[in-house]
Amino acid sequence: VSFVGNPQSNNNRSVFQFQKEGASRLTTLRANNIALDTTSTKVNTRVMLYYTPESGMHNVDDNVTVKSIAQVFNDSVRTGDVTKLPDWDYNPIYVNAIWRSGTYLNINCGLTYSYEPSAFMLMVDATTVDNPYPDLYLIYHKGDDRESFFKNFYASIDISRIWNKSTCKGFTLHVNDSNFGNNEITFKKTTLTPMQ
Repeated sequence: VSFVGNPQSNNNRSVFQFQKEGASRLTTLRANNIALDTTSTKVNTRVMLYYTPESGMHNVDDNVTVKSIAQVFNDSVRTGDVTKLPDWDYNPIYVNAIWRSGTYLNINCGLTYSYEPSAFMLMVDATTVDNPYPDLYLIYHKGDDRESFFKNFYASIDISRIWNKSTCKGFTLHVNDSNFGNNEITFKKTTLTPMQ
């Protein structure tokens, strides 16, 4: 979900919005019990929200009691030359789920982590930006540290710069998936779920 802010119309408590999947309607959740500190959580930050809706129904505009909030990796799609990254798929990603909601690509995965700095990004190949189906690459580099451990990882990446282009009909996601073995997943604007 996206943190919208702490508006006076909600008694200065936090408001969140999300789209369940694809281009589904925007849902607004009004917290009745918390106000996030906007100096540490900026407006439009994507977070994982655990909550109980007052109505008992999910995916509808509602007042909610927030149980907990977890930070997720926030980023925007980057542009680059994939030929300059011949080892873009060197470190595999254990994909649990990848889905689009609105102009965000959401990722639930497992990564082999190390104590050294690592890099995780979604990159569009610059030569395909204006194609009907641009090529996007999910890239993970854990560093060279031998010490490593497995970590659950959640990311929500803004793809609006690609998705909102008039030439875009969808995109092909390239990923070294060590779970399902799907190395290419095509997302089309006309479907709610990825095409295998």
